[in-house]
Amino acid sequence: MQNKWATNYNNALAKVKFVGGVPVVPPANDGPVPVMLASELALARSGAIDADLLAQRQFYGTDYTKPLLFMEDGQYYANLASAQNLTGDQWGVMNETGSYPGQPWLWLYQLWYHVPGWENSANIDLIAIYMTGLATLLLLLVPFIPGLRDIPRWIPVHRLIWRGQEALPATATAAPPDGTSAAPRQEDHPASSGQA
Repeated sequence: MQNKWATNYNNALAKVKFVGGVPVVPPANDGPVPVMLASELALARSGAIDADLLAQRQFYGTDYTKPLLFMEDGQYYANLASAQNLTGDQWGVMNETGSYPGQPWLWLYQLWYHVPGWENSANIDLIAIYMTGLATLLLLLVPFIPGLRDIPRWIPVHRLIWRGQEALPATATAAPPDGTSAAPRQEDHPASSGQA
């Protein structure tokens, strides 16, 4: 019966008219649905709908599960995610405000969702967690894996970045904190120690 009321109300919504900013829906066999939605609209306009859904919650009141579930009814968030290319088959996850398409640091976790053969697996979330863990462990162990740790020596890309540093003198002497010049040590002058 409730589904029938909701369906009838949905069908009547196509002919809704606004009189003085108030929606007037033509009569339909929709039971208490119009009264319920009119009350919800009044709550939403007053800003009390969130407070109503969060009432009787824990001390901090930061559990927004109920308001989010309430708003999700009707595919609101799914449509927003799809418009920003954030669904599972598009880019992935975003938890910051704005329209930037997700955090770049999630590429490793998101990668496994696009591997052929795994992308349609019922266990893809578990696969992604384990594979990300394994890949992270391998990245952490790079300095200890023979052969892999030697790649910078074989392909010295770092020299392109640090080539300006090679021109600096290697034995620069720091000045003492009191501002006086540092006195030369005896071993710095071979002639004074009797060496030629």
